[in-house]
Amino acid sequence: MSEKHIYFVLVRPMYSGNIGSSARVIKNFGFHCLVLISPLCEINAESYKFAVHAKDLLLSSKIYQSIDIFIEEEKIDFVVGTTARVGGDKNPRRNAILSQFIRDLELPKGNIAILFGNEETGLTNEELEKVDLLVTIPTSDIYPSLNLSHAVAIIAYELSLNLRKSRPLPYRFSTKEERNILIDYLLELADIVLEEFGESRKRIYRDILFNWVNRAFLTGREVHSLIGFVRRLLARMKGLRFKKYG
Repeated sequence: MSEKHIYFVLVRPMYSGNIGSSARVIKNFGFHCLVLISPLCEINAESYKFAVHAKDLLLSSKIYQSIDIFIEEEKIDFVVGTTARVGGDKNPRRNAILSQFIRDLELPKGNIAILFGNEETGLTNEELEKVDLLVTIPTSDIYPSLNLSHAVAIIAYELSLNLRKSRPLPYRFSTKEERNILIDYLLELADIVLEEFGESRKRIYRDILFNWVNRAFLTGREVHSLIGFVRRLLARMKGLRFKKYG
């Protein structure tokens, strides 16, 4: 995968110096795309001071008013979120993989966005709804939150390790659209199987299914096979012939 397809996205950054420092570390590891979402500060002299030799990233950076607009305009295929606050059994959407696992992942083709929340609140639960994969950097329980630019540096480093040793593989990674079709069928199946459950409990299972599909890094062939399998299950459960269901 070419680095030009990876976007480092700062969501509501609060401090101009952090924007500059983030630009510096992004360029340190060979990347060039910096995006700001609804920044709460300006790119100013302080930003350029901290960017040092990465001023070109500040000059070429793009600003969008929302994550949705950015995803649509840049045709993003896969969204990675970052967080210092991990979830648990009651909030599976915040269950995250450790950052060091990035170096060994087979990253999907297409445009990838790495989202970083702002210095005080991080990414909100609503913003995490837009994420395909969530990553956390292992830190001390005493003070788990990193400075924004430090977090950007660690993720950029892990991605640089991944891209240097990546090699062509004899299969195609599934697209977001293919995974979404599978998720829709799984959610339909869950609604039938969990019919007697309350809505809050159903939502937990839905989030788990969402995480399962996106964390599995399924190939296109695997997704299509699973779609066919789940459709057959639904047809059997509804007492329909497979050719009439879909």
